[in-house]
Amino acid sequence: MACLGSLRERVPARYVLCLMFFLGLMVTFLLRVNINLAIVGMVNTTSLEQSNVSTQQAVPTVQGEFAWDEVEQSVILSSFFWGYLLFQVPGGRVAEVVGAKRVFGGAVVINGILSLVLPFFTRIHWILLLVIRALQGLSQGVMFPALSASVIRWVPLSERARFMSFAVQGASLGTVVAMPLCGLVLNTWGWESVFYVSGVLALIWAAAWSVLMFDTPDLHPRISREERQYLKENLKEQHSDKKPSMPWKSVLTSWQFTVGWIAAIGNDWGFHTFLTLGPKYLKGALGFDVEQSSWLTSLPYLCQWIFANLYGTVVDILLKKNKMSLLGVRRMSIIISHLFPAMSLLALSLAGDNTTMAVAIMTIAVTTLGAYSSGYYQNPMDIAPNFAGSLTGLMNAMGSVTGVISTPIAGAILQKDNTTDGWSIIFWISATMYTVCSLPYIICFKAEVQPWNDVDEDTKTAPVLVMSNVVSSEAEDGDVTQGLTKAEQG
Repeated sequence: MACLGSLRERVPARYVLCLMFFLGLMVTFLLRVNINLAIVGMVNTTSLEQSNVSTQQAVPTVQGEFAWDEVEQSVILSSFFWGYLLFQVPGGRVAEVVGAKRVFGGAVVINGILSLVLPFFTRIHWILLLVIRALQGLSQGVMFPALSASVIRWVPLSERARFMSFAVQGASLGTVVAMPLCGLVLNTWGWESVFYVSGVLALIWAAAWSVLMFDTPDLHPRISREERQYLKENLKEQHSDKKPSMPWKSVLTSWQFTVGWIAAIGNDWGFHTFLTLGPKYLKGALGFDVEQSSWLTSLPYLCQWIFANLYGTVVDILLKKNKMSLLGVRRMSIIISHLFPAMSLLALSLAGDNTTMAVAIMTIAVTTLGAYSSGYYQNPMDIAPNFAGSLTGLMNAMGSVTGVISTPIAGAILQKDNTTDGWSIIFWISATMYTVCSLPYIICFKAEVQPWNDVDEDTKTAPVLVMSNVVSSEAEDGDVTQGLTKAEQG
């Protein structure tokens, strides 16, 4: 008992909460992307199989049992987003009313159970597979809003950026873990086991979550007295039960918010091109087998995770030392997160059957996506900190629409031409989306708090400035005030 008490003193409850969110997002992204690789083993390609155009050698495959064409496969891959985009905005409100423990944990449990029954229903009819994937997307739509709702009750403002940075990186590392794990399971036990293993891991995490997570510090039975007192002192001025009403008309007519969700559409279109279609490109166009493509697909996301943290550190240094304004950081970040991948996609379209060059370009493109969290993604915090959670959900919903549109378009293209020429068209479309959607933000964004942020004088709050993925505790002092907007100074 003494050892447990000592451990409780050394490991704050909010750190355990952060770790559980991190692992929870890893599991949910495993559940999200497992079908991207499993479908390679589900489809019977006997009638479609061709020699690798680059080497004239047979492409190694895992023969499946379903005769789905390219269009049907693309609809299956996109079906997750049918549900995902619907619950982004209401997800945060549900978590506020019901509690993040039940909402976040329940979403993982539902996803895990659906993953376990997915093989059974898939064999009945492929439409049932679409329904299950849409339901998984619907439940996962609450997860990031629920995370925000929990952070407000648990994490002081001075620690909030570091907490969020570590927690959300579970999504990136979930992709890193998912691809090799799913490839190994697929080759060893078959495609059904990909969903069984994913579902079991989700339920194991949920069991730990139910024991370790509580909605507020006051409800936590094992939190130390010192931490409870510390949170009471540092959270009491940051959270109020009285919420300003959402100024929907102002939000929907705000050009400053519009340029943010337009940038989100470009980012998500390209992201889904890499994440959803990456394994198919590596296997179908370049001739890698399932296990090789799983490892090569995960490599760029590991590089992205490393780059995002390094980039965030550099951005913080530039802001703290007044070497760059907040607006300058936002513009630089979207140039890196949108225009660099656009140029990489154009290069990828010219790589043809050069496998080494193609893999290198893909890695560079996905790596530079890591700058998005210091760019357009902080648009809601920059323009309306009082409504940052709801606006983030709305922005995510706008971006998620691309998952429904881009994958079927790619499937239609590959149905006609599944060679590197067909993939070049897909890459050109993604590069165009990246470029067109980044320009309004680069040209028009001002990084200023909007007048409608303070629609209720009784609930005005200081803007929440989260400058990048990595924020040191020194950001509490006055050195960062140079990055504040004109609206704050006025």
